[in-house]
Amino acid sequence: MIKFIKTIFELFMLILILITIAFGYARYIEPYQLRTIELSLEDPQLQVSAHENKLKIAVFSDTHFSDWYTTDDFEQVITRINEQSPDVVFFVGDLIDNFNTYTGDVNQIIDCLSRINAPLGKFAVYGNHDYGGGAEWEYEGIMQSGGFTVLTGDYYALDDLKLAIIGIDDILIGGGSPAIASWGREDYYNIILCHEPDIVDEILDYNVNLMISGHTHGGQINIPFYTSKFLPPYGEKYLKGLFEFENHINTKLYVTSGIGMTKLPFRFLAPPDVTFITLYN
Repeated sequence: MIKFIKTIFELFMLILILITIAFGYARYIEPYQLRTIELSLEDPQLQVSAHENKLKIAVFSDTHFSDWYTTDDFEQVITRINEQSPDVVFFVGDLIDNFNTYTGDVNQIIDCLSRINAPLGKFAVYGNHDYGGGAEWEYEGIMQSGGFTVLTGDYYALDDLKLAIIGIDDILIGGGSPAIASWGREDYYNIILCHEPDIVDEILDYNVNLMISGHTHGGQINIPFYTSKFLPPYGEKYLKGLFEFENHINTKLYVTSGIGMTKLPFRFLAPPDVTFITLYN
């Protein structure tokens, strides 16, 4: 009996140690282990011959600036993007976690955004955290001061490349409509920016070559029987990575795992990432 009790105690202590290690890793290590993801996408419709037959896009999302993720932490994102010298930069929403309780200096966020370089432009859309607590009145100004063009149901064309960027406003809280994707021209390569990835199912009849989203944080805390219960609306089906669809235009969806955290200051099996997508024909 004593031996049995000792074995149970040792097993309990081992489990406790493993939980403690996992807790520490998820709180203090993985959230700051920024990954660089590189993708190359070929599409014969893309006409980038005027730009060395390729176009490099940097994608980041869901910074959720807070006491858990600060502008000091964001410095590595700036460095990582500028080292790759992208032509275009996309931010797909959720800048500050809770605007009405944010204690950081918004001007520092503006400074950080302004130091990201992209010769053909920097573009952003609203996420659901960019509404509420007064964020909806400040977000666009912050992004614009940082050099970003905010697309809230807007069409922006890079005519020399025959490429269009269409921004859909946040679906959950904003006034976003998937029907805006219908603006995609048949003779252009059309990129949709929308915070919530699951609306891709509603745009597959339109001329959408590539949709880029965030919102899911890659699950943020990936634990069996836990994660699926806490995925956000419109972020339950397409969790992270590249998805391809067999429609008339072979639409592709890319979902970034984002940068910051929300609700809990943890990331587990969902490290933050900056993604570089090279388009070529």
